[in-house]
Amino acid sequence: MSSIDIQPADRAVFDRIKSEGRITHQLRRMMTQQWNVCVSCGSAIPEKRPAFAGYTDNDEPLLVGACCAEKLSKLATPVYWTGTLNLSVSDDRSVWRYMDFAKFVAMLKQQGLYFTSAKNFSDPFEGAIGLADRQGKWDDHYLEFFKKAVATPPPGYPKPELPTEKLEGEAQRLLKSIKGTSSHARNALISCWHENDDESEALWQLYCPQLGPGLAIRSTVGDLWDATSETDNAIVGRVKYMDFRKSYASVQNERIFCKRQSLSHEREVRIVIQNDLQDPINGLEMHCDLKNLINEIVVSPFAPPWFFDVLTSTIEKFGYSFNTRPSSISDEPFY
Repeated sequence: MSSIDIQPADRAVFDRIKSEGRITHQLRRMMTQQWNVCVSCGSAIPEKRPAFAGYTDNDEPLLVGACCAEKLSKLATPVYWTGTLNLSVSDDRSVWRYMDFAKFVAMLKQQGLYFTSAKNFSDPFEGAIGLADRQGKWDDHYLEFFKKAVATPPPGYPKPELPTEKLEGEAQRLLKSIKGTSSHARNALISCWHENDDESEALWQLYCPQLGPGLAIRSTVGDLWDATSETDNAIVGRVKYMDFRKSYASVQNERIFCKRQSLSHEREVRIVIQNDLQDPINGLEMHCDLKNLINEIVVSPFAPPWFFDVLTSTIEKFGYSFNTRPSSISDEPFY
């Protein structure tokens, strides 16, 4: 949580239009991909100042600073980028998903992607804020933050006269509140991808065992965003790898994009869909146009010789036609 700096130009925007809270998929995509940049003039939003996410007269999504806010007719929400994670990844970046044959057949049958809850992953740090033995320091920091927030009124309001016990109690209540909802991040629904220009032999070995029928599908970040166009709360973002011994993840839901530094070889880009807070589900089948999502299918270098024909005939039986090729890792050298 960072302090904010509302300047007169920002206040003028708030006075002119009120937040409606309507965030479409296109606007969420722009907010994620542009992050702290005014899309109208290309200027970076100054630190601690808000960006304004909303729509033009023609209901086109727009993310601007106060510099270009006159182009905004409807305000969805202010965006305070300072202290948040930059999840943006260029639309043209290649991403890969390695899988065995059974999972690919399930994808064809479902005509889309399967998302599983983060709590089902083997990594216990999914959705974690930090290390257990550093929790006391984190609690102390936010207790002080909440005490200051409670004791500091908005501009124009008198400073409240609160006894120490009252101030401490309110800070404890706020701390308990954010900790009470923090576990919800582990219910997020996720589809994991690997960002790379080419194949990864390490991931072939990890996800497609020797002599097993495996494959990888190649797509782009832009295609992932397009595939989720019917889901307003989906976010495509690059995972941030961090040392939990030295820092904490965000208290916001974006910490589901934080993983341990020891997993940085994964180079993960993930699609995240927020789960229902009251009645979370364990997984989700999301229908999408696989013809647009899948740019190429690459057969595992460890797959048996017969697998290529089985794969192509299976694809045809489901009514699809994809560019399918053997792995380049199987290419032979000369000396």
